[in-house]
Amino acid sequence: MRGLICLTLFLIIMSGCKQNIPKPESFNVEASESGKAAQSDKTKDASIRHIVHGKDIFIECFVPNISFSGANKAIERGKIVVYVDGQLKGEFHTAAFVMKNLSKGVHHVKIDVVKLNNKSHGLSKEFYVTIL
Repeated sequence: MRGLICLTLFLIIMSGCKQNIPKPESFNVEASESGKAAQSDKTKDASIRHIVHGKDIFIECFVPNISFSGANKAIERGKIVVYVDGQLKGEFHTAAFVMKNLSKGVHHVKIDVVKLNNKSHGLSKEFYVTIL
């Protein structure tokens, strides 16, 4: 009997929660570009992400209109240059790569997207990682 009363009260409470569900709010924002704040189309849509897993860092770079592997001959070629603690760690010709076996501690990582002749595309990211 007590279980039936609790079940009935629970159902009444749950049915009352369905009536006034708030609608998600959304709004449009227009950005304006001026002076030095203006960026090229490459940097607007570019993204560089990283994930630390143990002693390794997984890095993924998405840059529109730049091919790292050279598979698409119609767009500009580029490469990724990685510095760890100010030292050149490597040059990569793929959009996703792994930097393995970093030593324990805090490291400053700088990623530059450059042309094949090492001239900058104007895309870079700097971040700190902690290897435990």
